[in-house]
Amino acid sequence: MASVLGIDEVEALSLSVYLHAGTLLSALVYFRRTFWSLLRAISKYRLGSLEKRESRLITFLLLSTLLTGIVGYPIFRFAEAAAMFGSFFFMLIGASLIATGLAQKWTRRLGTRGIDDVNVVDGLILGVIQGFSAFPGVSRSGVTTSLLIFRGFNGESALKLSFLMSVPAVLAAELGLSFISGFTTPAFWEISTGCLSSFITGIISINVLLRVARKVNFWAFCIVIGSIALISSLCL
Repeated sequence: MASVLGIDEVEALSLSVYLHAGTLLSALVYFRRTFWSLLRAISKYRLGSLEKRESRLITFLLLSTLLTGIVGYPIFRFAEAAAMFGSFFFMLIGASLIATGLAQKWTRRLGTRGIDDVNVVDGLILGVIQGFSAFPGVSRSGVTTSLLIFRGFNGESALKLSFLMSVPAVLAAELGLSFISGFTTPAFWEISTGCLSSFITGIISINVLLRVARKVNFWAFCIVIGSIALISSLCL
């Protein structure tokens, strides 16, 4: 894909981070009422208070974002270095996609927990697993949704929580990586065009996925695409 766009693997990796800004905006717009409710509750928030829905969500988002940064940053740097090795990098992407697909397949059974049932343990575990999505080919929404379902959440709640936790995590990544020396910044037109495209796609995707939450199955797609990438890398 990088060669098709006329950019190298490292620049493509950097561009992929900025593209998430469009997805972040789409989640903010779609779940604007939820985020507005959380913003209003911040002034009365106390760490460890799980009596109200807003407090539970704020604690969950704080913990998951913190753990995502701790786990995700070294993984991102490793992926950035691995991008220099061409076929090896492509092979890792294929293996990651296959792992994502298998995770989806193994967690098809839905639970009964809802957003109001989120707790501290969920925040810690989801933060770690979301950090691994810093590696290209690992679907952030795929692995987080799978783990939430595995922990007993119903499909719609798992998807919504996955989208909600993406906002602070992506925002932190955008701000943090922008100030790190040596981080490649794509051209303005690449960022603006990509963000607009990801925003529109994000709005449509969120709406569709939440409507068919009990029928979301893209594990087979991940496995097929991952296998193609893996086989192609071995033939290079």
